[in-house]
Amino acid sequence: MNSWKVILASLVIFAAGVMTGGLVANHSHRWHHPFENTLRPPTDIPLPRPMAEKIGKQFIQQLNDKLQLTPEQKDKIGKIIAAGQERNHAIWTNAAPQMREVIQDVNRQIRRQLTPEQQKEFEELLKHPPHKSNSTNAPPNVAPMTNPPAAALAKTCA
Repeated sequence: MNSWKVILASLVIFAAGVMTGGLVANHSHRWHHPFENTLRPPTDIPLPRPMAEKIGKQFIQQLNDKLQLTPEQKDKIGKIIAAGQERNHAIWTNAAPQMREVIQDVNRQIRRQLTPEQQKEFEELLKHPPHKSNSTNAPPNVAPMTNPPAAALAKTCA
């Protein structure tokens, strides 16, 4: 029975990682550039529930395909994943406004370091951040994603 506890704990951790990856992929279009428009109120951040639910269902299907789950196991694991998604949603709901405040504070501090001319340009960058197609969050001189499934997922979420 102890080995099942280890396996189940590993699966829950894996599911949390899959959901987190989905959330990041779903919202990566907001993080392409450090000059994100901070003038919008914090409530405009869409919460990634549909993507998380889809990933949760896909994960259960993968588990079923690999482990031949019984209907009872499938049901229980589905409930575990759904509960984890609810907890993640609550965390994201609480964290998003705080994250927005940090970004706004950083932008205020940056403005204080700029000349009036630079401040005007900075405001334009905030209003219209440069958009690169097929961009990633990777630092400069780092190759973009080469994992085909991850790249496909990122493109469908953008």
